[in-house]
Amino acid sequence: MASLPSYQEATTRADWLELAAPYIHIADHHVLCLVNRHFWKVFAPRLWVDILTTVRRRGLQPDDDLAWWFDFTFVKLGNVRPSTRGLARILDLRDFARECYQFATDQNARFLRSLHMALKLLPNANALLLDHHTEIDPNSLVSLTRTHSSPLLLSISHCSTRLPSTFFTSTSLQKLVYLDVSNLPGSVAPLIQPSLLSDLRILKLAGRELDDATFIGLAELYRLRLWSLDLSHNRLTDSILQTLVERCFPLSSLRSSVHFQVEGKLSVSEHGTASYGPFEFIEESQLSGGFSSPDRYNLDAPTYNAQPYFLHSQRQVFRSDGRGTLRSDCADEATRILSHQSTNYDVEDTYRNSRGITHLDVSYNQISASGIERLLRTSNGQIEHFACDFMPLVPPCSATLDFWPTQTSLYGVVGIAHVFRPVCSSNLRSLRIHHSLVTNIPTLAANELSSLARLYLAETSIRFRIDRAYPQRFVPDMNPRLYSLTLTHVPRRSSGPVIERLLGFLKLLSVQERSIWDASHSNQVSSWRWPGMLKGLRHLRLEFDPDTLVKDTSAAEDIDAEHLMNSGERGFSFFEDESHLSTRPSPDAKSRGARRLGTDGASATDTSAQQVGEADNSDRDNSEAITYHDEWNGCGFQLRVWSGPVQPHSNPIINQYRRLVLNHRSLRYGVGPVSPAQVLAGVPEKSYIFHTAWRAAIMPPGELACPAPQELAGMQDVLDALKRHRATGRSLYQDLQHSRKDATLRVPPGAPHFFWTGSLEVSTKRP
Repeated sequence: MASLPSYQEATTRADWLELAAPYIHIADHHVLCLVNRHFWKVFAPRLWVDILTTVRRRGLQPDDDLAWWFDFTFVKLGNVRPSTRGLARILDLRDFARECYQFATDQNARFLRSLHMALKLLPNANALLLDHHTEIDPNSLVSLTRTHSSPLLLSISHCSTRLPSTFFTSTSLQKLVYLDVSNLPGSVAPLIQPSLLSDLRILKLAGRELDDATFIGLAELYRLRLWSLDLSHNRLTDSILQTLVERCFPLSSLRSSVHFQVEGKLSVSEHGTASYGPFEFIEESQLSGGFSSPDRYNLDAPTYNAQPYFLHSQRQVFRSDGRGTLRSDCADEATRILSHQSTNYDVEDTYRNSRGITHLDVSYNQISASGIERLLRTSNGQIEHFACDFMPLVPPCSATLDFWPTQTSLYGVVGIAHVFRPVCSSNLRSLRIHHSLVTNIPTLAANELSSLARLYLAETSIRFRIDRAYPQRFVPDMNPRLYSLTLTHVPRRSSGPVIERLLGFLKLLSVQERSIWDASHSNQVSSWRWPGMLKGLRHLRLEFDPDTLVKDTSAAEDIDAEHLMNSGERGFSFFEDESHLSTRPSPDAKSRGARRLGTDGASATDTSAQQVGEADNSDRDNSEAITYHDEWNGCGFQLRVWSGPVQPHSNPIINQYRRLVLNHRSLRYGVGPVSPAQVLAGVPEKSYIFHTAWRAAIMPPGELACPAPQELAGMQDVLDALKRHRATGRSLYQDLQHSRKDATLRVPPGAPHFFWTGSLEVSTKRP
């Protein structure tokens, strides 16, 4: 329960019919409405609140949609009592009459007339969902609703009609709380007008060709008004991040040193840069760095508001204690709440109150992984749901790309697992992110390689170096407050590492489940002082990329002579040195040698002292740091930035980093504090590093060579391996359960079966 009930609600006896109604089949509701007025008050709203969903549940077939609809609107609806018609609150056409007469303009015109008739006769309909209906003209829709109740929810995504500049100025739309205008033609500039949509809280602008300048104008206008914003499939870059943080997130922070022993705390420096933001280090306790505190699963202690009578926006802000459910911004949940179906009397206020963005989707833009790191680090722990399916590893304009092979890019998030911890993301409960957060294996884009070859190289030679640059991957106990995780762009084919790491993550979920189970059965649970227990990660969804094996197999039949000659070369092995990995210098690589490595084709495992190119004497001494000058908040400052050890290091990434920093001034950018993953790689704690140069070092030297055919032939189906693993674990779990003398006692999670009992979903795409 989100809040205490009113006195009347607490003292009123429950109606037995209201308790029984959810269990009665919808086919019987019509007859029950005829019993008496009491029955009518209970069952009539259930029939009429969402009339199109009702008729679908009662058996209406999609082929009969238009025939039923025309008869209902033109013949029957006008004869229904106004009090009954007033019960209708939702008009959801998303899955209604979408395939019927889509090429018949006369039927489209008749459908529009019927829709106008329905809106006239259903005056209380305040949730309109018209997605994918290309025949609907929103202009006539707005003019029609001016004389009726204003809708609270409007969803018109994937409609083909361009919205006029005066669309959002209509008085009928000014009470909107939820607006989805995704994937429509035209500009969103009409939304950027003062005094418009003052009640708007959820805005979805996916696929609108939104650029940086337009978004900045949008953020300047709406500021803290919105709590959910969908910006996916646009043209946004890292340049919007400062405006997004300054305008759309509150100044107050949810982070606190109270949880230092369990989670660590942030130590803020007095300096920063325009590209990185303020410099912050994570200061660890004895247990926080290893995510092993025995109190890590405890709920936060209750908080008390010293100003309970202040307005919502003026009250003191605390982070979520982990007890409640995540506020949902999906169309179905918003429709349910805004149509007053909820029994919680103040749940609508939750939708109308906003302290700034808590739900954010920036998938499929040009916002880089380093930009995401900055966004989560500077958002004061405000974000509760974050989504970014696909992102470039480095910004498109980064100097890092000049030191990677031509026409080659990496996508994913590696090295930033720490920003998803509660010490940074205090309120994060739901996350949708590229699978590399868990696997450390990015998506490789290379025009001259087949899809299988790209997958193979990404999880072999590239993964080898990423593991040494960023040894820390996300694990469940990094953030026990996280309830739902979706991993996107999981490859269907793997030579081993992707499978190994996904199955390892499932095992860690089972271990977390066992740890929570043990903690909940300990002696402290009986104490009245015990705050309660977090649930941990209970929902995991894996979204797979299409399986392109058939396509690559047919293309592989035409193999060139050079590939056949090289087919006997040694391939990848989990136990070999990186010198055997599949990289091959090309003639083009030699022409760019000075720009890339200074020494063409250098081995990634070469830890011997190598002579680097010429540089200024000030940078070519025996020092391990370079003086860096910059300006922050109008004041100049200088830092000593770590440039790598003078003596060769056992980590090839560190040796490569030093060569790049000393030889190439263009890589002496992206200055910022060292991350926990880089500390594990061998960088000194609380030092500063050139992140641009560090990222340049993760790509193998030389051009990426196409793997041998036998290497690709051994790649396995990741989904099949996942199914076998789950089936084996479930079978062992059930055998242990059946062997128990007392069948009512549940088998503890974890060892020896390691079967995770949470919700695991899998989504696949066709090639």
